Amino acid sequence: MNAQDRLRSIRAKIAVLEGKMALAIIDAQKTLEEKQKRIDETRRALRLLRTACVVWPNSASEVLLSGSFDGWTTQRRMEKSSTGIFSLCLKLYPGRYEMKFIVDGVWRIDPLRPIVNNNGYENNLLIIT
Repeated sequence: MNAQDRLRSIRAKIAVLEGKMALAIIDAQKTLEEKQKRIDETRRALRLLRTACVVWPNSASEVLLSGSFDGWTTQRRMEKSSTGIFSLCLKLYPGRYEMKFIVDGVWRIDPLRPIVNNNGYENNLLIIT
């Protein structure tokens, strides 16, 4: 009888472990589904991004670009081509952005681009469609 009791006890423990494993698998599948959903949503959002190349065609030694596309938190260095034209390509969502150039340390606007007045400041307007 002792061996049969031990066998029953082992079978009961195995059944409990199988139940715990089944619950763990269900939880893992839910986690996987949630993460896959977030990945899919991110992929959809990334497809909306557009590449916008901004150019400063005038002479300068250094040109930086700042704008509302990142809350005016950074000043991005524009690259100077061999012909002396500064450019910077950004990945942005469709919308309206204000921006301004910092040319050799001086905040400037490009008079050839659309200009907006915001709280007394003139900025260039960048529209991404």
